[in-house]
Amino acid sequence: MKVNYVLILFAFSILTNCNQRSKAPDESIEVICNPSTDHFVQSIPSGAFTAHLASTHIVIDGCINDSTWANADWYGLNYAWMGVSPDTTDYSGRFKVLWDANFLYLFVEVVDDSLQATLTDGIENYWKGDYVEVFLDEDQSGGDHKFNHQAFAYHVSTEGHAIDKNTKEETEFFDDHVNVVRTREGNKHFWEIAIKIFDSQFDENNPNNTPVTLTSLKKIGFSLAYGDNDGNQSRENFMGSKQTHGVNNDEGYVNADVFGSILLVE
Repeated sequence: MKVNYVLILFAFSILTNCNQRSKAPDESIEVICNPSTDHFVQSIPSGAFTAHLASTHIVIDGCINDSTWANADWYGLNYAWMGVSPDTTDYSGRFKVLWDANFLYLFVEVVDDSLQATLTDGIENYWKGDYVEVFLDEDQSGGDHKFNHQAFAYHVSTEGHAIDKNTKEETEFFDDHVNVVRTREGNKHFWEIAIKIFDSQFDENNPNNTPVTLTSLKKIGFSLAYGDNDGNQSRENFMGSKQTHGVNNDEGYVNADVFGSILLVE
């Protein structure tokens, strides 16, 4: 009976959609989760976005089934920051954003014909695999953040890690800041993300940092990007949410002045 019980649990885990955290491209969950049929996507060159308050609790499961997502606009993730604009069969991207008092929520949909894992363990060459990069500046004050926490540039890897630099100039996992589940339907890849927002007083050596409580009319420095690797051990394209992002469109990882913004509204 014990063996049968284990088999039943195993079968149930295979049949259950949207309830696991994937760790590598070949482990991403193939799902049917009724993706949005709304194909209207706003492209905003300035990167000045608006996020509405979530009307219901959001379950981070890699699906867009929570009803509150239907009220959020689709924004484009198709400005070529590096490389050339790829063919839409190779890559296209869009995203939605919501918020509540505790989290900023992102739902990112990427069409990518060749998803590549972050190289090695996610620390070495972490910018060379496929990943979603979230740039956040809690008070939109800008400035240098390369080896400090004036702002954050979370590289959200295929394995579900949130990677940035620390004050020791080392690469570090900030996984407790970001909850992400990645799923797919064919060549469509969905990243559902909940992010705690920390201010510039964040201390990586303090285990008791308190995230900022989000409120209506707060403005946060924000940009979003996708690193697209087609199997050549490096990203061929770097696609962003706003038209320009500093020197050579690659300044965001060190300078929060180039970020766009999100205005939180009810």
